[in-house]
Amino acid sequence: MEHDDESEILKGMFEEIMKMIRQKQIRIESIMQKATEQDIITQDSFNRIYKMLGEYGKKKQWV
Repeated sequence: MEHDDESEILKGMFEEIMKMIRQKQIRIESIMQKATEQDIITQDSFNRIYKMLGEYGKKKQWV
């Protein structure tokens, strides 16, 4: 159950992050830096988000 809750939170974060990036409100680097500095996310979560963003960028041919 705990893993499902975390997955839903990450999914929601991802969607909100992508919305903000598309609207040019914030850069990915800024989001990740603040989240890790403030211990909002664990290293494992950071790695998962980074991987998701990388895969999304490849699918959209941004990278």
